[in-house]
Amino acid sequence: MHRFVGYLEQTACETYHNIIVHLETPGTKLHTEWANLPAPDMAKGYWKLPDDATWLDTLRCIYADESHHRDVNHTFASMESDDPNPFLQMHKEDATRAWKLAEAERTLKEHRYGGS
Repeated sequence: MHRFVGYLEQTACETYHNIIVHLETPGTKLHTEWANLPAPDMAKGYWKLPDDATWLDTLRCIYADESHHRDVNHTFASMESDDPNPFLQMHKEDATRAWKLAEAERTLKEHRYGGS
């Protein structure tokens, strides 16, 4: 099943790549319609994009996510069922980093504003 999903994700990557190329190419309909669109607030929050982020920035983030999903699924498809998860340590490190960042932001907020 992972191999099939990996191929689906590859198709998504090809689609996002094509959209991005057209969006970046002056004279195309996508460039005309989407080149100056701002990123949705939800995308800015999810990917921690700057306030002036564009729809193109959002599409690049989506493309990166799909690329990662593709690679993960092809990796799992090549593994035996009892092989250790090669992504586990990375996720633990990401979770620790996120926890430390959230704790630092909470502490800074308390320092600046005296509490919640």
